[in-house]
Amino acid sequence: MPEHPPPSKIPRVDPALCQACRNCVARQACKVKALLVIDPGEPPFVDGNLCYGCMACVPACPYGAIIS
Repeated sequence: MPEHPPPSKIPRVDPALCQACRNCVARQACKVKALLVIDPGEPPFVDGNLCYGCMACVPACPYGAIIS
């Protein structure tokens, strides 16, 4: 299993750009499901304990809301 990246290498969600899509493409691109949604209709967040820094979510978001 890959090592966890330092916090500075974990992507984050920009809530100003996030459209809180019902079927979030960035969540689907994350193999470890590190993008978590707590409340439907709210932007997800990246769980740093699950994320290993592959950055697959960054280009997957059509709104550019995942920032590396």
